[in-house]
Order: sequence, then structure tokens, then C-alpha cells
Amino acid sequence: MPNTNAPETTPLSPDKYTYRVEFIGGAARVQCFGIPIHTYAEFEKETVLPVADLPDWITRRVAVLCTMSYEPPTEFVNEIGRRIEKYVYWIYYEGEDNGIDTGEES
Repeated sequence: MPNTNAPETTPLSPDKYTYRVEFIGGAARVQCFGIPIHTYAEFEKETVLPVADLPDWITRRVAVLCTMSYEPPTEFVNEIGRRIEKYVYWIYYEGEDNGIDTGEES
């Protein structure tokens, strides 16, 4: 007989991931953390690439987070991420979102 008092568990969405982005000079080191690791294009493994080669969805989120303080405790910005240190960001990614929605009506 199943336990009807057991809490329901919701499976993790495969479309929600967080990327750690660290800026070092003119380069960015990008790592995905989540289970399972999201294999977004070149970010299947830890990757270092020129800042100019970052996808728009990352640069747009970093632009928002640059306005936030990096002094602890830092704030989480819904659907964007969190600034962790001066040059380190946790960027939230939810599947097909490419960061170009301005919220304006067409």
C-alpha cells in the first residue's frame, strides 16, 4: 500500500540551469552547474572564451547584474541571476530564453 502522507516531489526541469561566469581580463570562464549538466553549445564543459564571443543571453544578464553590489550578502534577481564577486556572476538560464525579450508589445 503506497504511503499517502509522503510529500510530492516535483522533478527538476531539464530547462533550468545556472552558469558561473568569471571575467578574467578580456576573457570569460563559463561553467554550468546543475544536474544534469546542460550541454548548451560550447558550454558542455568549462570553457574560456573572449568576452566578445559570449552569447547575448549571457551578456544581457551580466549587464543587469553589473548594477548590483558584490558586497555580501548579494541579492538574487529573478530570472537573471546573482552577482557573487566583483568579476563573478551566477547566470540563470531557462531553456529557450535567449535574453532578447524587452517586455514591449509588438
